[in-house]
Amino acid sequence: MDVRVEVDGVVARVLIDRPTAMNALSPAVLAGLRDAFEVAARKGCSVLVLRGAGGTLSAGADLKYLETILGDETAVTGYLVEIGAMIDALEAGPFVSVAVVEGYALAGGCEILLGCDLAVVSADARIGDRHLEYGLLPGAGGSVRLPRALPGALARRLLYTGEMIDGATAFDWGLVSHVAAPAELEQTLEQLLARLSRHSGAALAGQKRLYRASIDTPVAEALAAERATLVDHLRHSSAAAEGLAAFRSGRAPDFGPDSTGEGNRA
Repeated sequence: MDVRVEVDGVVARVLIDRPTAMNALSPAVLAGLRDAFEVAARKGCSVLVLRGAGGTLSAGADLKYLETILGDETAVTGYLVEIGAMIDALEAGPFVSVAVVEGYALAGGCEILLGCDLAVVSADARIGDRHLEYGLLPGAGGSVRLPRALPGALARRLLYTGEMIDGATAFDWGLVSHVAAPAELEQTLEQLLARLSRHSGAALAGQKRLYRASIDTPVAEALAAERATLVDHLRHSSAAAEGLAAFRSGRAPDFGPDSTGEGNRA
């Protein structure tokens, strides 16, 4: 199996397990990742951790496979569509996705990172869009998501130069949410997971939907959508009812497993 998934409470831990190929995105890996995301959603996981065996998140497209299909335009298009669809599914999933990078996240691996909600990276990790180094271009969101994640000059720097930056620089630029010394990476990750896991899964998913919806929406429209979502959440979510009751009673809320399930509309 090139992709492994383990569900631990509300956390799904997904591993791309193809280290000899730097976890390149073969058709089997793409299918495995889509299946893993579906498992996480079906199990009601509110958090998904994505990492690659051997420390490299992914080297991106499987160039050896791509070379074998270059003469077939339909096959090439289909393969690239599948990579993009996998990242779209990750980005839209009903869970907060956390990328973990110990080593490299390059080209398509960087595109996967951009599709995640949060990222915990080692200070000495290497991150970048390397498509031009091999005469290639982004095909799974790099030229679209990088300019949305970074100021234009920095996005152009990565896209045009093929430069790799380390994890500390990626954090300073605002490209990743968390950075840690190599020896503290796992501790930093677990602290983040503990914090995310204590939230109501329904409310966390609602927060993600609000954030995603606001990115390309006019402010007035986004504010109206936010209010409507909150009203629905207050009226129908057991998590909201429990949170208000806990506040009134001066106790910590106990959201329980139902707050991560599909029974909550918010």
